[in-house]
Amino acid sequence: MKRKIIKQGHNTLTITLPTEWVKRINLKAGDEIDLYEKEGALIVNGSERPKDKSVVINIDNFTIPLLWRYFQGAYRSGCTEIKIVFDPSIKEYEDAYHYYTAMFDYSELGEKISPKPAIAMIQGVVDRFIGMGIIESGKNYCLIKEMGSPTAKEFDNSLRRIFLIILQMFDRIIEAIEKDDVNNVSLCKEIHTIDLNIDRLSDYCCRILNCVSNSYNEDKKILLFPTLFILELLGDEFKYMGKHIAISKKSVKDTLSLAQMVKEHFNFYYQMFYKFDRDSAIRFGKKDIEVYKYHFKIKEKIHGHSRSIARHLMMISKFSLVLSELKIEMTF
Repeated sequence: MKRKIIKQGHNTLTITLPTEWVKRINLKAGDEIDLYEKEGALIVNGSERPKDKSVVINIDNFTIPLLWRYFQGAYRSGCTEIKIVFDPSIKEYEDAYHYYTAMFDYSELGEKISPKPAIAMIQGVVDRFIGMGIIESGKNYCLIKEMGSPTAKEFDNSLRRIFLIILQMFDRIIEAIEKDDVNNVSLCKEIHTIDLNIDRLSDYCCRILNCVSNSYNEDKKILLFPTLFILELLGDEFKYMGKHIAISKKSVKDTLSLAQMVKEHFNFYYQMFYKFDRDSAIRFGKKDIEVYKYHFKIKEKIHGHSRSIARHLMMISKFSLVLSELKIEMTF
């Protein structure tokens, strides 16, 4: 579309905004918009005022993983009201909040999570998502609403927090390996609880990117979504390591050096994400080769749960490499 430049006053030039665009992002006179230059173009970025978005999810015949996917999808997309409908004749549901650990990790540790009534099970799901709460419930439904509108500043704070939590989990795993804290069920639970914060913050960041138009430059958003998903997958690797340490009957100290190297590798990426330059990329690349060579050197010498821990550490290293590729692409 074309617009004619209008001269107002001595030094002021103005143009009109397209009516359809103004309506779509719900702007009115007096609202502020952001302008920035990009290669000779002037980008107009309005702070969209999101309209209420509601959805109904019928969970009859749903597995617990499918319930998570539906609710997570509605949340990330920016739904402000989610109504969950369920079969009132079903008196008990598997515990959704601890579903995966109950099915796999905790079962290996000899523990079992009791089933719950529908509303208690759904409450466990809702508690996992930032800014949502059950405001109404009935015989066969419950109504969940957004309790506060997210902002662009919250995206920056939440993303930074994800990095810090990952570094916290590195420190906890390294401490457990160094002290040979094996055969310890509480370690598995502790790491799982810490990792849930990464899941919550990752989903919240996705929600902000979808809901708040000026949360990040539009040409970078397409790279931030996979960055968040990979950070979430990276965090899951600590749960797996925590389980192996918790059920091991033998020392796992032979993985200590690799764990320290992989933490340093990820820390290089973290620093590069917020302050990118050519030298930081070179340091990251050298550390990546160093980690790979060291793992190749020791992998035939370690056995049992130590070998499994090393495998998960290498997955973190690979995720860090993929994350670095996305960051490098963001610089162009």
